[in-house]
Amino acid sequence: MLNVAPSTTTIALVGVASFLIVLAIIVKLRAGNHKEAEKCDKAQIMKRLLALSEHEDMQKGIPRQQSGSQRPNPRRRVAAATTPSSRTVRPDVT
Repeated sequence: MLNVAPSTTTIALVGVASFLIVLAIIVKLRAGNHKEAEKCDKAQIMKRLLALSEHEDMQKGIPRQQSGSQRPNPRRRVAAATTPSSRTVRPDVT
């Protein structure tokens, strides 16, 4: 049998490869622990935040705002609806 001493390069390469394998295992184990919030969880969080915000506003005396779905219908300008078309100003096209 031959007694050959391992070279420094071989030892370094084996060490780096072992380190990368251990690092990959650790990263893989940690990545599996993250749980993404589901849609219903996100909705509950938003409701709680909205309720907290409204509660704080009530304590400060700020009136409650209407939600986007309950907006009143926009009023038409009466003057624009009754202006005859002959009085409409149009830009000159040259």
